Amino acid sequence: MAIGSLRCIVLDVGDLAVGERFWSELTGLPVITSNYTERFSYLGQQDPWKHEIILHLVRDSKEQRNRCHPDITVADIDLAIEQIESLGGRLRKEPSIYPRPGSFPGSPPVIDWAVMTDPFGNEFCLVSPLSKEESRAAEAATEAATDDEWRRAAGRARAKA
Repeated sequence: MAIGSLRCIVLDVGDLAVGERFWSELTGLPVITSNYTERFSYLGQQDPWKHEIILHLVRDSKEQRNRCHPDITVADIDLAIEQIESLGGRLRKEPSIYPRPGSFPGSPPVIDWAVMTDPFGNEFCLVSPLSKEESRAAEAATEAATDDEWRRAAGRARAKA
């Protein structure tokens, strides 16, 4: 039996309006009413009211990495990166296949992923599960030596312009 259940995720932001726009567009969760409009914003469902993300206004800047972070499932990592950057987010770690082929014998690649930050430096991962065919194609790319080459073998990387 669990001690408790996950209530929501709380993220520190330096501007509630920017945080609302960014996280609402990223997750599809609407901004819902708050009784603490100068300190907190909520994203979730209005009726019945349920918050899934709390944005907490803080005045100090972020100086170190998160000790925990949300994972966001997306269909296309490269497209999601472009969309998130257009909202003010930044790429922190280039996309890669995990686990890298051959790095854990007997463990095939299962995800394509990247690390992003929101406009305030809060980190989150983009995750896209690999199909069995994509996983096999990445593993079969024995000549591949880079994340981009494994992603290309799996059919996940876009051609660079």
